[in-house]
Amino acid sequence: MKTLKLKAVHPTARILKSLEARGLIRRLDPPKAILDSRSANGAVRTIYASAPRFGSHKLICIKLNSPVPKLNSHEDNEEFIIVNPGGNRLNPVYILIALDKHEAFERKARGPGLRPEDFVFLRMKYNDFSCCIFTMLKGAVHCEVALKGKAGFGAPVFFVSEPSKLKMKMARLNGHVFSFKR
Repeated sequence: MKTLKLKAVHPTARILKSLEARGLIRRLDPPKAILDSRSANGAVRTIYASAPRFGSHKLICIKLNSPVPKLNSHEDNEEFIIVNPGGNRLNPVYILIALDKHEAFERKARGPGLRPEDFVFLRMKYNDFSCCIFTMLKGAVHCEVALKGKAGFGAPVFFVSEPSKLKMKMARLNGHVFSFKR
């Protein structure tokens, strides 16, 4: 028997790129098409979706361009991954979360009405591992928003891992609109 003596090394971008070039890993890095997108509606690209025989799952990369909130919920959980592994100059991701699940939220929207206290508006920080990776639980009413940011910085980009057939259930606001302050 031959003993293979291995010494642990700290991962570097060079090492990870080498592993990626060999088809062994995929780094969590926004695709060039997402970063270069000029679409007024933002951009979404699936990074991968698991084969159905292994369970249905996908990882998507999202670029936000709209300040208009589109509150929604899902019938299953999704993971948010707010990282910027390439150190790109990106404006922050803002996430609006209602403090009630979907059915209770819509009851409130119909009457007595929604109040600012019914929401939390988060200004996410890239690569802050105490809060940049989390699961949005099923039924949570939420949306991501892009506010006007710093000149010379790109639109917010982030990742979401979710079931590959997850649908959005749009929340009815019954005439409520939002105004945001950073």
